[in-house]
Amino acid sequence: MKIAVLMGGISSEKDVSMRTGNAILNALQELKYDAFPIVLEEGKILQQLQSAEYDTAFIALHGEYGEDGRIQAVLDILGKKYTGCGLIASAITIDKEFTKKLILHEGIKVPKTYKSAEEIDKYPVVIKPSLEGSSVGLHICNNIEEAKAAIAKLDGKKLSIEQFVKGEEITVGVLNGEALGVLKIMPKSGVYDYKSKYTKGETEFQFPALLAEGMYEKAMKTAEKISMALELKGAPRI
Repeated sequence: MKIAVLMGGISSEKDVSMRTGNAILNALQELKYDAFPIVLEEGKILQQLQSAEYDTAFIALHGEYGEDGRIQAVLDILGKKYTGCGLIASAITIDKEFTKKLILHEGIKVPKTYKSAEEIDKYPVVIKPSLEGSSVGLHICNNIEEAKAAIAKLDGKKLSIEQFVKGEEITVGVLNGEALGVLKIMPKSGVYDYKSKYTKGETEFQFPALLAEGMYEKAMKTAEKISMALELKGAPRI
């Protein structure tokens, strides 16, 4: 089986994708898989995906044109297998606001959400692009002046404006619908932003996470419920 590791792309998270892709490629090659890289470039993506010979695409792309269903749709049309979620689940879950609406319908609590700075009735709030990951464009605002400045800086992007929830940062890996465990994320700055995510030594991790009584199991069950509700495949992280 010949595996193409897709990396690069044209989103604001291209650099992160290159790191991810090279790590995946090295791991696959160490395990003796026949894997090679395809560094996707603007204006050449369709040509690159069509001209290469491979059986499966390992998607290591981040953000737009990577996690949002568009690459998945192209691969579906080309008849190529690929890792991760399919077109619909990818298109929905890249959008923080759509995702919150769906899981709220399942009875899962989400932060209070606002449509504009004028609607905000309690601070602090978190303002960030709704269609990007890696904490790109993340702003924590303590008053309306800061909120308006953040919105102006993110002009042209669909926004997620929500209540800031003070607490512990945790994530749950799910494989084929079954939660694997809870990881606690402890950024030294106190905020898990882009720098904390991708700068060595800026964040400490704890696995299994030490949580208040009953919270570990609740996190596991909630992650499984979200995965099922959104029809996620492969190995999503909640």
